[in-house]
Formats: sequence, C-alpha cells, structure tokens
Amino acid sequence: MWTLAGIGAFLGGLFLMLRELLPLLKARQTGVIRSKGHAARRIERAVDPERFEGLCRARLKAAGAGGLLAIGGAVWTIMQVAGIAAASAG
Repeated sequence: MWTLAGIGAFLGGLFLMLRELLPLLKARQTGVIRSKGHAARRIERAVDPERFEGLCRARLKAAGAGGLLAIGGAVWTIMQVAGIAAASAG
C-alpha cells in the first residue's frame, strides 16, 4: 500500500516540475514569457531583459520543489520494493 504512495508522490512531483519547466523551455526558445496571475502579462526578452530573466529564474526555482518531490517519491518506492523483496526472500 505504501508503495503506491511513493508512486503517487513521484507522479505528482513530475507533474509539478513539468508544469513549470515546459513554459520555461518555450520562453527560452521564443524569447517571450507570460507572468502568472489573474492578468498575465507578456514579457519579451528584447523589451525587458531583466524582468524576463527574473521570471525565468523564478520558474526554475518553482520547478525545484516538484523535482524534490519526484526524487523523494522514487526513493520511497525503491525502498518499499526492496523491503518487500527482502521480506519475501525469507
């Protein structure tokens, strides 16, 4: 049962990480990023390079939490599977 919790944590972390990284990769490629919030504004690298880089850093930092959750879920799942294998081996 706890193995499924680890798999869920891994998938949830992967989702949270990709939710931030995919728009970041698109912004790096196109040079345009959208701010978050109710009235999302379009920020172009050529017009406001400091704000563009700041938003890119913020997205990368936000993706870190999802990455840590995915790594934690993977480690938890591996530990659970190893425990199940050790218990069944006798």
